[in-house]
Amino acid sequence: LQVTVTDPRTVALLFQPVLLRCQYQTVAPDPPPIVTWKYKSFCATPSGDTTVTSLSGDVPDVTAASCPDTTRTVRIVATKQGGVVTLGDFYRGRGVTILGGAELSLGPAAWGDSGIYTCTVTSTLDLGGNNEAVAELVVLGEA
Repeated sequence: LQVTVTDPRTVALLFQPVLLRCQYQTVAPDPPPIVTWKYKSFCATPSGDTTVTSLSGDVPDVTAASCPDTTRTVRIVATKQGGVVTLGDFYRGRGVTILGGAELSLGPAAWGDSGIYTCTVTSTLDLGGNNEAVAELVVLGEA
């Protein structure tokens, strides 16, 4: 099993559609693997702020800090098994789904969508290789 994210860092404008591209290759396509997307908020700054801002217009580097998951918001975005997509509670009622094999479509981006997304693919018949990949999403306000 080999899972990859084609764009490890995506920058989107508020209210614009977002597509996080995750692809996988497996030697055992049947039964279809389970695809899970998980969200983690960025680490808080020393002042406790997790908002991503940049006065210069440049996209800020939010990857420099690391912190334990206990200090972040962590939640399941969506899971896909076969053709059935199940959304996490926080994402119900939004235009969120998993397209194709494992691409996460967030519909219009919201402020709370900035963070780290992990695409995990689980196959009961293909246990070797790398079964997850990470993508960052930074949502910027309209200029």
